[in-house]
Amino acid sequence: MTGPGDTRDGVVHNSSTADGDHSIAANHIKNVIIRWVMHPTARWVPLLLACTCLVIAGSTWPDGPASQYTLWGALAALSVGTAAARMLNRSPRDARVAGALSLVSVLATVGAWLAFQNVRTHGEIDVTGQVHTEGRQPLDDSTHRTLTLRLDADALKEPRNALRLTLAIDDHDPAGPTCLPDTGATLSLLTSGVAAQTKTIRPGGTADFTLGARVRSVRIDLRLHTARGCRMDVRATRAVLHDG
Repeated sequence: MTGPGDTRDGVVHNSSTADGDHSIAANHIKNVIIRWVMHPTARWVPLLLACTCLVIAGSTWPDGPASQYTLWGALAALSVGTAAARMLNRSPRDARVAGALSLVSVLATVGAWLAFQNVRTHGEIDVTGQVHTEGRQPLDDSTHRTLTLRLDADALKEPRNALRLTLAIDDHDPAGPTCLPDTGATLSLLTSGVAAQTKTIRPGGTADFTLGARVRSVRIDLRLHTARGCRMDVRATRAVLHDG
C-alpha cells in the first residue's frame, strides 16, 4: 500500500484529497472573480449601481427633518466615492485594491438603500402646513370657546402611529401687558377609533398623541386657560407624524 506522495517504480503518485479539491475550487473561483473585477466593463458596475439608487431615492424622497437621513447620506457618499475610485483605478496589478473598492461600494449602496427604505417606512413626516384650524380667534378664558385643529386623510396618507404637535400661544395685542405667564391650554384628541387623550401644555409647548396605525382623520379640541381679560392667538408651529 502506498500513500500520497509515495513512489512506485520510480514514479511519484499523488492522490487527491478533499482538502486538495476544495483548494483547487477556491483558487478557480478566486481567479474568476479577479478576472471579472479587473475586466474594463466591471469598473462601471459599482458606480452605475450607486447612481441608480440615488436617482430612485431622489424621485421617491419623503418629507421630514434632514437629520433622519444622516446614515443614508454617509453611506451614499461612501458608495459613490469608492465607486469613483474603482473606476479610476486602471492598474492591472491592483486586483486586490480594485476588488476591495468594488466590494465596499456595493455594500455601502445596499446599506444606504436599506437606511433610506427604513426612513420611508418609519421616519418622521412634517405635516405642519396641513393642520387646519377651525374656530374664531382670539381666544379667552371667559367665553368657554374652543379651537379645533384637524388633519385630513391627505396628511395621513403615510401610516404613522403618533403625532407630535407644537403650538404657539401669543398675546393678541403685542403692545399690551403680556399674558403668557398665566396662560396654558388643554388639548383633547377626539378621533374615531382612537382612545380619547388629554394633554396640557404651556405656550410653545409640545404634546404627543398616540394615533394607531390607520386613522383617516385627526381632530384635536383646544381649550385656553388664561387670566381674566387676556386674549390670545393660537397657531401650530410644528406638527410631525412619527412612529412612537
